[in-house]
Amino acid sequence: MSLFSRKVVLIEENSFHMGEVDYTKPSLYDNIRTYPLEVKAGKSIYVRVSSTNGVDVSVIDNSGMNVKFQEHVTSEIVMGPVPVKEKGMMAIILGVYAGDRTDVTFSVWME
Repeated sequence: MSLFSRKVVLIEENSFHMGEVDYTKPSLYDNIRTYPLEVKAGKSIYVRVSSTNGVDVSVIDNSGMNVKFQEHVTSEIVMGPVPVKEKGMMAIILGVYAGDRTDVTFSVWME
């Protein structure tokens, strides 16, 4: 690790419940969550995720393309490094099937 590289936390570790019935959503379930990220070129993104019943995790780049995907994450995993090619916005999408419920803990950082 060089003198000038450091860990920049983009999303603090947080826990939440997914998959509950929500009548305000078009699908009637709170089964998809999207988190936008402001990123810098030349860095890499890391995502730590754990779930009780399985969650799908996708990392989306600046152009809207899926650059990293992990299906049905149940134990703790770290996805990365995912290289950042351009400065701008990327996103993390977490999803479960409608009707499934899970407890999710995740965090995102850039190095």
